Amino acid sequence: MEKRFTNMRDIARSFCNAMNLLRPETEKLHQRVAYLSYNIAKEMGYGEEDLKEVLYSSILYDVGIVLMPERGPEKERYTFKELAGPGLGIIGDVQRLKPVCEVMKIADPEWVNEDDLFGMDKYKKYGEIIEVADNIAFMLDPKDAALNQVEDIGMTVQDLAGEVVSNEVIEAFLRFAEKEYVWMEVLHQPEIFLTYIPAINTVTLDDAIEMAKFMSRIIDFRSSYTAMHSSGVAATAVRLAEIMGMSEDECKMMMIAGYLHDIGKLKVPKSVLEKNDKLNDSEFNIVKEYAYYTSILLQDVAGFEQIGKWASLHHEKLNGYGYPFRLSADDIPMGARIIAIADIFSAVAEIRAYRSGMTKDEVITTLLQNVETGAMSGYIVDILINNYDNIYKVRDDVVRKEGARYYASVVDVED
Repeated sequence: MEKRFTNMRDIARSFCNAMNLLRPETEKLHQRVAYLSYNIAKEMGYGEEDLKEVLYSSILYDVGIVLMPERGPEKERYTFKELAGPGLGIIGDVQRLKPVCEVMKIADPEWVNEDDLFGMDKYKKYGEIIEVADNIAFMLDPKDAALNQVEDIGMTVQDLAGEVVSNEVIEAFLRFAEKEYVWMEVLHQPEIFLTYIPAINTVTLDDAIEMAKFMSRIIDFRSSYTAMHSSGVAATAVRLAEIMGMSEDECKMMMIAGYLHDIGKLKVPKSVLEKNDKLNDSEFNIVKEYAYYTSILLQDVAGFEQIGKWASLHHEKLNGYGYPFRLSADDIPMGARIIAIADIFSAVAEIRAYRSGMTKDEVITTLLQNVETGAMSGYIVDILINNYDNIYKVRDDVVRKEGARYYASVVDVED
């Protein structure tokens, strides 16, 4: 049996909190959709394995939002069907999430051949369940008493019956909704959905890498400016760790930290991410918050104790002038120093929409300047410089593959 590293309950909690940063207009949206979807499916008589598939699908149903043009508050929100195709472009190669992909395929017929429809009826039902839960979650108003909203929500849900949602799903929801406590829980305690995920549900270190890689796409695919950044940081950090003699497990943890080092950036508006000019003080203050949110999102995931520090402290500087914690050199672990250098190296070497990547000499000059100011470890920078061509190639190979996935997904959205 493979060794347990963490569990799906903690990963689900972290993911929902991260996605809520991306869609702050609806408080606890993902927790509510997961709570409702699971309980509607349970009311329909699904067994344990099916309930698990519904639950994970309901948590991940809207990852495609990162590839979609932003809509103002006056415009209609994206539906599950609209988000399904883009979502597949992000998670299509994550084997552990294959059932989720099946739900997305059936929700967007353009992604599935007629020959593939055999045996997919249950996934169609899953999609209908999520559609209902999503509508309810968006309608709920935390400022009003839960029971004051039941009648209006019930009428809206019944209007979905027919082409969008089958009567079977609507009737299951209405039976579940008769219980008053349901509305208090979904409005005020939707995190209770986490109890539906067994705490002993094993996630190995390799599983965690796959999940982190998928999550990095949600972080990066919001913008062509950052589309391949986290994959480049992860590849660079792992290669540095290998050269420095870190163990196999430590190198795998380094990969996770590289993939997730920018997870808090989901709180940064896209307009700030894509600004070509220098950020003003107000905008830079927004950016400076994201490392703190990275820390918050990763701190409660079992097994991520070191990973969280490595990821969230990559803007700390050895001279004490980093952010957001203003740590001194003695308090910055080696893993965080590696991620910091990998982050700068990747940022200046990669090609972005508004500029070319720096030349080798320019990259080296930039790194050495950071050493001279006392910001970065000269020891690690020397290792990078002495192995520059090898590390650059490792990073470039990974970035090209991830870039191909991003641009293919963007084309599919535009089509």
